[in-house]
Amino acid sequence: MRTPIDVGAGASGLPRQIINKGRTIVAAGSSTDQAYVLVSGAARARRPLISEGEFSAGDFLSLLPFLAMESYDSDVIATDNAEVIVVPRGFVQKAWHEEDKLSWVVVCSLAADVLKKRAADQLDAA
Repeated sequence: MRTPIDVGAGASGLPRQIINKGRTIVAAGSSTDQAYVLVSGAARARRPLISEGEFSAGDFLSLLPFLAMESYDSDVIATDNAEVIVVPRGFVQKAWHEEDKLSWVVVCSLAADVLKKRAADQLDAA
């Protein structure tokens, strides 16, 4: 999923990481207090129950869990050498808040609704 905020303009002060192919970018169970935007390379969610499966440059990794959960649901593995920007939750929250005072609350609520729907669909499929 493409990043909902412009990390390019304000990203100069944000930390970047270089991740080798096959290495973990986001670990399942790690806190969603920071987001990851894939600058270059490719990645895949190992168990994409909630997280989107495949990621390419410009994607916001595991956006739904970031918005609606306390921890990431799935490992995200680099399928090619990758560069990511690490974005603190407050940066994302501020960007959406500046766009519209209710944006952050609405987006998080919608993400939670999507997660509930996906969980129900998985139970029905089982």
